[in-house]
Amino acid sequence: MNDERHPVVTFIAVLGAIAAAVFTSWCTVIAFVGGTMPIIGYEAEGGFFSGIFWVFVVDPIVITVAYWIAMVVVLPFAALASARDAWRDRHR
Repeated sequence: MNDERHPVVTFIAVLGAIAAAVFTSWCTVIAFVGGTMPIIGYEAEGGFFSGIFWVFVVDPIVITVAYWIAMVVVLPFAALASARDAWRDRHR
């Protein structure tokens, strides 16, 4: 079996990972200093304990949900790329 990933699948996975990292970093900074969270619109007061809570409780949940969303998006592309490659190999 070929273990190489299709370039489109790799690009989508990397793009999703970068987006999740930027979003969680941005939200973590806002949890420490206060303000409105992007996309979700949650208003944070800010402070040390709020930031620590965000780092140890909320960030792992956000990263896990982002991973699940990435899998739901990437797996169909990976399956299509694999099926296309298998079809191409059979019809050579």
